[in-house]
Amino acid sequence: MKLSNFEVKYLITFWILLFSTSINLEAQLPPQLWDFANTNTQMYFPDKLGVTEEFHIHTNHHFLRFNAKKLKLVQFRSNAPFERNRGMERLLSKTDFDILSMYLEYNGSRYKVIRDEANPSYLGEWVEGGKFFQRRFISGLKLEDGPLFKFGLEIASWADAFAFTLTYDENFMPEDEMKLIIEFDLPQEQYNISKKSKQELLVSSTNDLHWNVKSDQVDNSIKMGGGKIKIEAPLKNRMVSAIFSYVHPFQENGGIKVTATDRNSPFNDLKVKKDTILQATVVSLNDNMQSKFGMERTQLVLENTTNKVQFERLIFEKSETVKDITGCSIILRDKEGFPTGIPIQLSKNWHNNYYSKYMGPWIRGFTMVAIPPNKSVELEISRVSGYWGSLPAVSHSQLSLCAWGNKTATSHQLWEETAVGAFGESICYEPNGGLTKSMITDVRPLFVRSTDKNVAAPKMYDWTPNVGGGDFLRYYDMEGNLKQIKQMKVNYIRNCPNLSEVVYTGKTENDEADYKLTTHIIRSNDYLRAYYHVELTVNKTFEFSRLAIAQFGSETYAFSHENNFGYGNEYGILLDIENERDKTGYSIKNIDAPGAAPWASMHNAENPMPDKYGTWANRGLVLREWKSIIDGELVKPQFSTFVHYSSKIKKNVTLIELNFPHDIRALNQGDVIDAVIELCILPNEPDSYYGDNENFKEFMKEAANTWKPMFREAYQNTQKLNIKKGKLVRRTPLMIDAEDDEVVVDISNGVGYVPVTISNISNYKKFRAIITKNGDFINLKDQEKFGNDYWQTDYNPESKTWEVTYSIPMDDNIEP
Repeated sequence: MKLSNFEVKYLITFWILLFSTSINLEAQLPPQLWDFANTNTQMYFPDKLGVTEEFHIHTNHHFLRFNAKKLKLVQFRSNAPFERNRGMERLLSKTDFDILSMYLEYNGSRYKVIRDEANPSYLGEWVEGGKFFQRRFISGLKLEDGPLFKFGLEIASWADAFAFTLTYDENFMPEDEMKLIIEFDLPQEQYNISKKSKQELLVSSTNDLHWNVKSDQVDNSIKMGGGKIKIEAPLKNRMVSAIFSYVHPFQENGGIKVTATDRNSPFNDLKVKKDTILQATVVSLNDNMQSKFGMERTQLVLENTTNKVQFERLIFEKSETVKDITGCSIILRDKEGFPTGIPIQLSKNWHNNYYSKYMGPWIRGFTMVAIPPNKSVELEISRVSGYWGSLPAVSHSQLSLCAWGNKTATSHQLWEETAVGAFGESICYEPNGGLTKSMITDVRPLFVRSTDKNVAAPKMYDWTPNVGGGDFLRYYDMEGNLKQIKQMKVNYIRNCPNLSEVVYTGKTENDEADYKLTTHIIRSNDYLRAYYHVELTVNKTFEFSRLAIAQFGSETYAFSHENNFGYGNEYGILLDIENERDKTGYSIKNIDAPGAAPWASMHNAENPMPDKYGTWANRGLVLREWKSIIDGELVKPQFSTFVHYSSKIKKNVTLIELNFPHDIRALNQGDVIDAVIELCILPNEPDSYYGDNENFKEFMKEAANTWKPMFREAYQNTQKLNIKKGKLVRRTPLMIDAEDDEVVVDISNGVGYVPVTISNISNYKKFRAIITKNGDFINLKDQEKFGNDYWQTDYNPESKTWEVTYSIPMDDNIEP
């Protein structure tokens, strides 16, 4: 392909600016570092909360079924690599076993640890969860016919290791000699137990997979006999653990020396320790950075002095006090500062109002890496909170609810928090709907501050008002009962700092259809945008009295009170009316959503909490893509407004819905829902916006609190592409496959910063991305602050290629 003079000039400039530090292939990082990028751990419920008694843990190497109500491990399956993606129906055993038993022993008598019947439906706390690591804790256990002691059970799992830990949770220590005991009664037709050493056993499964089993303390004893494993510990240790680790055929664990040094002054060595129960090396971060605008930089050296490939499970941890905890991006970069794309799970907790052994604040990043024989690798742990370069960083992390609120049968389960910057939450998700029966919970506007002199909140770079609530594929049966998505699993594609991408999959309540929701938030400096790809594939007929493909807010979580509703398309406004809220139910329905970019706006919002907040926000959506098919034909989308009574503000509020025509009351095998929706959260007062996007600031002086911002987003932010080299993979958000590690594309039309992901790259630091705007050069290094801190790199383990995401400034004369 022949390039124009401009493109040649741009290519030379871009190459010099971005890749002047590229080094030869011999000096590249070893490819084994990405060996564990295909890791996936999932903890989920087989049925909806409130009904299920079990939770499952499914990883690359094992499948655990645990009945929390009966306090029984009913299945342990050792998975071969090819079984990693098997569905639940092929993993479940026809027999429920009783594999795990726990005891307190005193004077030769055993007292079994059982559930406290006061709250038998409590499933335990979801402490941590993500790509690499899952942890759950069941508290309030007691002894059967024994002393009135309290116990707890922690279940922790990596993809290739897991541990059961019985904890003694009383403050006092009896003077008498007592023992804690964990026993495993493994099915003899599935497993064989042999002695490996005095403190370690070997468990071999019938599919020729092997597990090392040990305990956490040298004074614990581990024994075998009659198909059972018995681990004893003195009560004074306060816990006893049974630790299982998969025997990798081509790699070994534990032969890597890990050192960490602060790269910011005063350049201290950081604490590095081996955690036996967690089966990982923990690196203690020190929070040595400027609040919101700084970067914590830690040199990480991984040294393998053996003659075999060694791997390490790593945890990067900051606890006790954590700066700007609501936003956190942790990126592994090479020593030149290039993001490597090695994935890191983010889990955190800031709740500390109630007693909990996992009380916050803390942040933990989990990952796994492998190092070749006799090799030393230097990386950098780069942590930012508010800003990545000159723009707010995006982050998607699991937020632990430990130490938050009272425990109920459905509370303290998976909660996900996204943030643009570190100014409070941006959007939160509750995939299982345990507290709110709603996928979207808290939603907060970006870069708004109080305009009321008498009300301090929200302050700059701080928490803003909650205008949240929302749901997807929310449906009611013919009797009007809300039905829930079950077996919700999470797949983390990318989590920071330019673009997030997290996929939630599940099934409808009676297995009629497969559910998939892909979520994104983006890095920008004007207002909050999120993208949702909603997919439903119908396997058998199911009927419903109501179905909302998307709903903002939600009938079980909504208290934003907008007075006006408007809708239109890329050509302008079609209707702008006052919301009618005299009675609950549908106010307006069967509104056709024509055109290439149908949009809806809820504006002219009232502040329902004027004593707490000095400003509020409006909401709107754009239907970016629609490919929904019923009975083999493309069906047209429609908007509706639904009135719901909010008990929080004691008023009727109006919700926006995206629907099929309302006379459709059933879906049949082969029907498909496929929609891409953009959600926007906008300031409702022009003076409340304090960000540095001057175009948006000027526009809002005339358009705030009207439908016009949503029309601007729908019309002006629909990008037009001229791809000269590369292949379009996805329009929302943009993804382009590189050809021969090169992309040449011109983008026109856009608002704020537009994320562009370049995929199919064979080397994370040696590629060409020629991206122009209306034919003009874009100097992306204007976004740089500490060096190489303006793009995001992710590794695709399926294709074994890298993906790089840039934030492209599309406003004219935008201030970077």
